[in-house]
Amino acid sequence: MASESFRRRYSRFFGANPQQDVDDELAFHIAMRTDEFKRAGMRAEEARQAALARFGPELRVRQELEELSRRRVARQQRSTRWEALAQDVRYAVRTLRANPAYALIIALTMALGIGATTAVFSVAYGVLLRPLPYDDAEALVRLWSRNDARGLEFFSVSPADFRDWRAQARAFSVMGAFERQRDATLTRGDEPQSVVLASVTPEIFQVLGTSALHGRALVPADASEGAPAVAVLEHALWAARFGSDPSIIGSNLTVDGVTHTVVGVMPPRFWVPGTPAELWVPLSLAGASEDHSSRTLRVLARLAPGATVERARMEMDVIAQRLAREHPATNASWLVNMMPVTEMIIGTDFQRAVLVLLGVVGFVLLIACANSANLQLARGAARRREIAVRAALGASRGRISTQLLTESVLLAVVGGVAGLALAYAGVALLRDIGTEMVPRLEDVRLDVPVVAFTALVSLGSGVLFGLLPAIRVSRANIGEVLKAAGRGEGRGTVGQGVRSTLVIAEVSLSLVLLVGAGLLMRSFARLQSVDVGFDPSAVVVVPLQLPERSYPDSQRTAIFYSSLVAQLRQLPGVTHAAGVTQAPFAGGNSGNVFFPEGRAIAREDAPDADYRMITPGYLRTMGIRLIRGRDFSAGDDHRAPGAMLISETMARRFWPNEDPIGQRVRVGNATAPPETIVGIVADVRYQSLETPEVRPMMYLSALARRPQEMTLVVRGSEGADQTAAIQRTVAAMDATLPPPAVQRMENLIAEAMSTPRFALMLFAIFAGAALLLAAVGIYGVMSYLVRQRTHELGIRVALGAQPRALVVSVVFRALRMALAGVAIGLAGAWMLTRSMSSLLFGVSPTDPATFAAISVLLVSIAAIASLVPATRAARADPVRALRGED
Repeated sequence: MASESFRRRYSRFFGANPQQDVDDELAFHIAMRTDEFKRAGMRAEEARQAALARFGPELRVRQELEELSRRRVARQQRSTRWEALAQDVRYAVRTLRANPAYALIIALTMALGIGATTAVFSVAYGVLLRPLPYDDAEALVRLWSRNDARGLEFFSVSPADFRDWRAQARAFSVMGAFERQRDATLTRGDEPQSVVLASVTPEIFQVLGTSALHGRALVPADASEGAPAVAVLEHALWAARFGSDPSIIGSNLTVDGVTHTVVGVMPPRFWVPGTPAELWVPLSLAGASEDHSSRTLRVLARLAPGATVERARMEMDVIAQRLAREHPATNASWLVNMMPVTEMIIGTDFQRAVLVLLGVVGFVLLIACANSANLQLARGAARRREIAVRAALGASRGRISTQLLTESVLLAVVGGVAGLALAYAGVALLRDIGTEMVPRLEDVRLDVPVVAFTALVSLGSGVLFGLLPAIRVSRANIGEVLKAAGRGEGRGTVGQGVRSTLVIAEVSLSLVLLVGAGLLMRSFARLQSVDVGFDPSAVVVVPLQLPERSYPDSQRTAIFYSSLVAQLRQLPGVTHAAGVTQAPFAGGNSGNVFFPEGRAIAREDAPDADYRMITPGYLRTMGIRLIRGRDFSAGDDHRAPGAMLISETMARRFWPNEDPIGQRVRVGNATAPPETIVGIVADVRYQSLETPEVRPMMYLSALARRPQEMTLVVRGSEGADQTAAIQRTVAAMDATLPPPAVQRMENLIAEAMSTPRFALMLFAIFAGAALLLAAVGIYGVMSYLVRQRTHELGIRVALGAQPRALVVSVVFRALRMALAGVAIGLAGAWMLTRSMSSLLFGVSPTDPATFAAISVLLVSIAAIASLVPATRAARADPVRALRGED
């Protein structure tokens, strides 16, 4: 090579560092030759270039050789590091195989912590972070009407308002609307089937940016006047009812007596936010009312390119103010509410709950790491002689620490693999019990991001619980350890203070979790004790939707429901039966404004209340108390309309100083026919158990109003199953109706409490795991400390100490650690439980009774956990203890 010949040529100039000398000599000769060329008359730059032309190749070759040398050294170093790592792993495997119980305990402890963390993270990732199944989902927003004066934050939109919004808004590229989903009867050659149907404007599919899997989605022409009836199928319905047959496109099916042509099947996991449905049909607004007060629509929109939610919100406020000026009678107090679809689906409270749950499992993981670190410290103390010998033979502290860390990480990785299996089972369990409570639970799965998170947590946990023991053990004084070993004293006191500190941390973290679980338990107990206002035992609800094609007028509808109720009352075991438009806790709600007669109230200032239409006998069937006045009777029909019942809250709020019975009220508008209040009934909770106040309620006679859709309520004998008899009775009345779903009222109430029950269950599981880990940690530390004091305790017994005194001293030491942990945990719980306010009902997040009870529980657990090793130490043979025998 050129550089070698150069080195030989100028070898007389080289010193102790030939490589540096080559570089220096090259630089020297380049400078000398440059000066010669300059003296010969060349300009400075020309002289330098001429010198480089002579010596430059030598310099470049030398630089290339040095680069190759650096790469070779780097490869050798990497190879050495990999060989050292492989050696550490092999040694760690041999060491752990020699101590299988120790390895199993740590692996299971870390599996519990990592598995819980992975399961909750998979929920957080699938629900909060995974994108919705729509094109550019961040651009989707939901719009509502809002009336602050009436406390209506999310209210439906009138078709007239929707048309004006769509025509005037520029912040949206497209806007669509839909009506609330309803039950419909689907028939295609065999027995009828009840399906959930939603009427949507064709633009909804354009808003969501989703194409059909087969066929096409709805288009504007489908909603034009005179267009043939068409329908789009949900994927699950297509698979279950039609066997995933693509030839369904173009075929006909009957929906509520009307023949529809199937034009498309949507892809899996597609749904219209706000209206889950199995079947979509076009909604035409061509002939919709111009009345801005008739609010029946839900609205979705897609932001235009470059538009933001804030800009769209300001524009909609301007449009709402313009409509209020143009239509003061109907729009004076109405504004627009807007929310990104992602936030609407997930909900702020649920996001907070998931974040709280992530904090909870983080505490469990920290407790697991603390337990594992305690075990590592205990085992490190037992291995001090081995490590001292290795250090005496030349192993550096860094090398020893690396070896110990390798064992910790290996155990954490094994725990992570087991934790992944636990998380898989946990997610499957969540899907089974939490589908109705957790939004987007079908998107939760253990995919690549979750597995990567598990791997990261496993490695981090291994370093976290292994670093401190590795440092403590590797820093032990070699001479003292070997001298102690020579005297037969193999157990030192390395890490006793650290182990006690870790136990204190475990207790404090456990207390925070247990306080959270205790608050949820008290909240759930309060929720269960809420008076719903009726007797749900032995009551079943039977929702029915009569197709308009078969029952085109209210007379036929009234005859059907009256006949059906009469037949249900004749069934064996049935004591009462009645009808209501919406049963308690069965979903849906109806409300309207009302105008008390004799009071001058503008429409925008009119009060509002919920209302239900009921048949005579509803109060008896449900066990609702009639406070004053009379119930509805068969005479309150269309021939003698005008009777109304009101709830106790409505009477107290709107007629505080007078008797409401006999008062006349107009419902809906000031010109509606008057209704006369004939009775006052007890308050009933129809929607939620968690609201602090019950909404005012109006009851109207179903015999007079004749609704198309009703829910039958049937009270039977306790424990009797009336489902089959009810379904046979409905089929005998009309064989074209699908078999109705029969639900127990007690189950509906239980479902209303499912979310707090779900939160309580998860919190209790994780808090129980934390308590178990803390108890194991205290037991392990006290057992270790007792073994360390075996010689001392033997001397004390030989000198006449009472076993009871030894037990008390050991237990007292455990109680000191527990009390220190409780004190720290109380401060942490006082600050952290405030984030749980949205999950609690009727309980303060700093409830003193809960804090005190949990503190006593933890101290008691600490005493019990320390009692076993204390008793064993007190019963030990003093002779064996003095000899140093276990």
